Amino acid sequence: MSGPIATYLDELDDVLAFDPRLSRRVRDEIESHLCDTAAQVGEAAAVRRFGRPAEIARAYAEAALPDRLRRSCVAAALLGGATLLLMQLRSVILDIPGGTDPLTWFDRVGLIAALTCIGAAWRMASHGQIAAVRRWLHFAAGSLALSVGASLLRAYAASGDAAFVLIGGSALVELLLLGGLMAQLARLDRYARRLAV
Repeated sequence: MSGPIATYLDELDDVLAFDPRLSRRVRDEIESHLCDTAAQVGEAAAVRRFGRPAEIARAYAEAALPDRLRRSCVAAALLGGATLLLMQLRSVILDIPGGTDPLTWFDRVGLIAALTCIGAAWRMASHGQIAAVRRWLHFAAGSLALSVGASLLRAYAASGDAAFVLIGGSALVELLLLGGLMAQLARLDRYARRLAV
């Protein structure tokens, strides 16, 4: 396709490049509307009536933001829950005693801080406070990384090489979940930058 509609849709793709899935959905939806309108008034008039791509992109980003906030909070909550479960699993299976050593302290404080941050992010998300949600979720990710690292070091120090599979497998799960959370936060950051423009 070439002409005013194709040019308009390409501009829209550029503006929505921060979320490829949203861009595809919006493009399909808008292309349909533009083609229907163009059949009655011509392509150039249809494009003029529709509005500037930047305004359209902003409207779609604002409409999609609550879902993006929810997904980011869910990813953080899943990571927090998985970290807690895997930490307990390692402690029970490997018979790791609780203690007052620094690794235990970092492990527990990191997890408690992360869960507190996740709770604060949920609260801010319900009020649509984008900047606060982003800040709390970044704090949660850092706290969870601290907790996961300390927990893995504790498990490895307490068990030696005998439980390498359990420690390695649980570490892989936690790192994959942490990567998923970081990807969600990167998407949320792109949304926030788009809406700040």
